[in-house]
Amino acid sequence: MRRRNLASVLGLLATVAGSSVGVAANASDAAAERAARIEQVRAVEIAFAKAVMDDKPEAFAALLDEGTVFVSGRTVTRGKTAVVAGWKDFFGPARPYFEWHPEVVELSADGNLGLSRGPWVIRTKDKDGKEIEVKGLYNSVWQRQTDGSWRIVFDAGCGPCPACG
Repeated sequence: MRRRNLASVLGLLATVAGSSVGVAANASDAAAERAARIEQVRAVEIAFAKAVMDDKPEAFAALLDEGTVFVSGRTVTRGKTAVVAGWKDFFGPARPYFEWHPEVVELSADGNLGLSRGPWVIRTKDKDGKEIEVKGLYNSVWQRQTDGSWRIVFDAGCGPCPACG
């Protein structure tokens, strides 16, 4: 009888230990997946900025969700078509210098929304040819698509402020 009880206890301990290893492996897999998705969001934000820097409006548009919303000051632009039209002056030979990059990238709990935040700078010239530089911060929210790609669903920037430098 004692042998059977001992065998049952040992079997139970082996089962519990095995499931604990499985839980640890699952946690490790989840952490790796989260880290990979954070890097995906960082990479797509950089590609988004590069599309503007490289004067590629089609690459810019390809990263916009159909229902995207862009907020600039008190102006709200809704929908991919309207955003593309609103950004037309950032493309072409007379475009200003416009650069941004992510400093903070984070994910929602389910890993399907990504936040990218960082500084932006625009340089233009006034009528006398003197360079004008404006800085601010942006926040972009990216949504993971069923194919694993990411599309921007919200973008908001704040203009010059003491925190922006």
